[in-house]
Amino acid sequence: MTNSTTTQTTPPTAHQNCCPFDVELAQLTRNGLTEATYRGRLVILSPEGEVALSLGDTHKPFFLRSALKPLQAIGALKAGAPLRGSQVAIACGSHSGTFEQMRTVQDILAQGSTETHPLTAASLALKPSYPSDSQAHKAMIQANLARTPLAHPCSGKHAAFLWACTAKLERGELEAGSQNWTLHNYLDPAHPLQQVITEEIEAFAGEPVAAIGVDGCGAPVHALSLLGAARAYSALGSAIRNLGADARASTVATAMVDYPELIQAPGSPDSVLTEQLDAVVKCGAEGVLCIGLRSGASVVVKMSDGTHRALYAVALQALAACGYLNIAECERLLPLVVRPVTGGYVDGRPVEVGELRVHEELFAEAPEGK
Repeated sequence: MTNSTTTQTTPPTAHQNCCPFDVELAQLTRNGLTEATYRGRLVILSPEGEVALSLGDTHKPFFLRSALKPLQAIGALKAGAPLRGSQVAIACGSHSGTFEQMRTVQDILAQGSTETHPLTAASLALKPSYPSDSQAHKAMIQANLARTPLAHPCSGKHAAFLWACTAKLERGELEAGSQNWTLHNYLDPAHPLQQVITEEIEAFAGEPVAAIGVDGCGAPVHALSLLGAARAYSALGSAIRNLGADARASTVATAMVDYPELIQAPGSPDSVLTEQLDAVVKCGAEGVLCIGLRSGASVVVKMSDGTHRALYAVALQALAACGYLNIAECERLLPLVVRPVTGGYVDGRPVEVGELRVHEELFAEAPEGK
């Protein structure tokens, strides 16, 4: 992004041939002074599954955090949760708690309820909260409504987990071990649901899970390498509206692009890019971003400081450098997902006083457009 004040920047000394743990990917300047630098790791896979660009250590595992949700949704589907359409999308989302989003979660709970195993918002192992969406938040306060687990960003994922369990429990004597799919401990890594999810993650990543931790919402979170995450997102991207792809991957990927407003929030980076690129786009806490394009190309970025400030600019410009995103399209999308560096107002409009500059020289060894 450009502005009226620029500065000479010193290119990072590390590049992909050095294989350091991370590299300086971007720099932010304000009024000619470097205000922040952003280090991280990145990998891009071609539609053929070959490494098109590699920066930093792409083998060291990291927790995918919420970028894992599409794979967890695939696991829930395999376990028996009959999710459809918007229900699939909200299970993949890190939503802001709009009324539409909360209604979709409630719909999963209602349809997943059985006479012997009813599901309500209280069934979700999540802390009740108010929505981060300002309109819904204000309306709930004005209506004197209490905090609810439905407003939690991960409520869709948890609701899908619960439906998978009730679907199994209803099998009764028809399926051996179905009574082990208990509701009270559905987040335990040893729970049969979580074991199915782990197996699916490993299958799509093409590698064993390096570690299982606890995510912010209490669910298990898995660690993969950048390469493993990129393989999984390549499979997801190429499965969009693809009858020849894995059926569950196609269900998840297609639902995400069909309901982008449920993936994050209207106008948010993930929702905007999902709609604009017709791609599977999912960020995660602590500076994680995964994108799977319909061509089968994918990019995964992990920022070392855990921030998102440069995340989307790095991913988009790297895809453009490798020829998997049109340069003009990249330039059009950047202002939609990257905050400008501003200071003060003139005639009611913010004034740009700096820029976020991605070190595109790092992409120089990327192959020409495919």
